[in-house]
Amino acid sequence: MPSQKVETGHQDTVHDVAMDYYGKRLATASSDHTIKIIGVNNTASQHLATLTGHQGPVWQVVWAHPKFGSLLASCSYDGRVIIWKE
Repeated sequence: MPSQKVETGHQDTVHDVAMDYYGKRLATASSDHTIKIIGVNNTASQHLATLTGHQGPVWQVVWAHPKFGSLLASCSYDGRVIIWKE
């Protein structure tokens, strides 16, 4: 399997990375209080969105199974869990 370097654009430490069910999008969680969504394919990556809403470092992200829709959950040091719906 070939590897690919992905630039996240975060301004601080990345704590977690999660690939969606189809392997098309990557979500990253960072101490800069943001989540980045990155589109990926075999040859390139592209920044799609920056999600803001947490008041502390974001520790973990996870995509829901597609049967539940396009959902991403994140949890943060601020004690909150946010469900992001596309």
